[in-house]
Amino acid sequence: MCTYNISVNDTVIETIRPAFEDEKALEQWLQRQMDMILIEFAARQKASVVRKQPLSQRLRGIATAPKDFDYKEELANRYEA
Repeated sequence: MCTYNISVNDTVIETIRPAFEDEKALEQWLQRQMDMILIEFAARQKASVVRKQPLSQRLRGIATAPKDFDYKEELANRYEA
């Protein structure tokens, strides 16, 4: 696990401190909050990378045609009927 030093506004911490049993409980809560923020951020980053791919790449694998399927023949025959 990585360790980073962050600064938190003392006034805000003093406002929420009474809601916690002790300093350890406050630290654990802050850790969970940071974990959730980072997980959500990572998910948004991953989603934005997927959106940057062309639609054809994103749609690959949704449906597959048989190995002997002839796309050109299918297009030629599509409008004959």
